[in-house]
Amino acid sequence: MRSAKDLNTDLELSSAMAVLKEIPILNRIIQLAYTMSLVILISAIIGLVLAFPVQWLWNFIFGKIYPISVFQAWALNVLVGILFGKGGASNK
Repeated sequence: MRSAKDLNTDLELSSAMAVLKEIPILNRIIQLAYTMSLVILISAIIGLVLAFPVQWLWNFIFGKIYPISVFQAWALNVLVGILFGKGGASNK
């Protein structure tokens, strides 16, 4: 048996969801935030996967002098992308 407090909480949640349906711009903002966070998460995972070959190559060549971790290889990928990457706003 559910208590009155549980029913009151359910009622508050359902009224909050009703507010989202009544205000389309708020619903759109929440969808946009969800999409952006999903894109950032997927990009971070792909970046970490691509950092492994950089780490292996670096440690193979410079491992006796200065070995690096996966996160350092990830940061190296980011820095190289910033320095040598193509700009997205080129008008060709």
